[in-house]
Amino acid sequence: MAHHLLKLEFAQAARAAGWMAELEVSGPDGRWRADVLASTANSRRVALEAQLASITAAEIRARTQRMGADGVRAYWFSDRNRIPWLGAVPSVRLTRQGEGLVAVEPMARFTGAYWDPEPSMPLSEFVGRVLTSRFVSHAPRTPQRHVVRPVTLLWAYPKCVLAEARKLGDEEKQQRAAQEEQERAEWRGYARQEAALAESAARSDPDRAALARHSARLPGIERAIAQAAAMFLTRMSVGWSVGDSRYSSGVPLVNDRGALLAVFDPLPLAGPCPDFLLDVGLPMLFPTEERRERFEEHRAAGERLRRLRQQDIAAAPADDE
Repeated sequence: MAHHLLKLEFAQAARAAGWMAELEVSGPDGRWRADVLASTANSRRVALEAQLASITAAEIRARTQRMGADGVRAYWFSDRNRIPWLGAVPSVRLTRQGEGLVAVEPMARFTGAYWDPEPSMPLSEFVGRVLTSRFVSHAPRTPQRHVVRPVTLLWAYPKCVLAEARKLGDEEKQQRAAQEEQERAEWRGYARQEAALAESAARSDPDRAALARHSARLPGIERAIAQAAAMFLTRMSVGWSVGDSRYSSGVPLVNDRGALLAVFDPLPLAGPCPDFLLDVGLPMLFPTEERRERFEEHRAAGERLRRLRQQDIAAAPADDE
């Protein structure tokens, strides 16, 4: 009798939501039978199932899948206190308050970091919200708080589902940005080590000292050295590694220890800016604004090209795939 009365309540709630409702409708070849099959003129079909007898989560998933294969969504209801399959499929626990049944769990609202329980509501209101998509079955990806038991599937407002997706999307962007910054920091470290080794090797060659003295007379370089010295609060000079291809025909500016701190007037080449100047992450100083703008155009092109190369590498299948 309890099962039959529950089916009548389902049918009444479905009709109140503007749907047609039929009791005990069988699927093709008898593969399934719906307690109440709610449908619309545009062929949407939903099975409202009163599951009061014991059943395993595996069995109820299988029944849900059989209905789904025929284009029928199955929503399950039970008034038992212990429901081992609750949340394994789109489902809700009912309890009686006064003379009516109310839906009590698992309904939740996303509050920015957690899913918190949603207040209970009359069965007819719950069915109406579900059929009109004001409540949707959702697999939460953030923690559930203050709930009787965490579930795989809960009922939520669509706006809460979107809010969770936005939060997770923002977190993924932040994680990617942090990872990219870490990778850039590692490459900066490698590039600066390369520059230090190149400067150390150059300082053992007296001919490189003459080249550095010649470069120190280039137009605008004294102002650039003063600017770099003020920027880093240290003495600066032209590095002996001047002429190294890494600097794109620019002049390395180093401190007394030979550490590269800036590059003066690197030239845009026929192709994009060399990767070293992208990796090292140090100031580029120029004698004129025109030369800066021309270089920056090539550096931007180089950065875009390198990002594309990195994406191609990331997208390439592994050898064992």
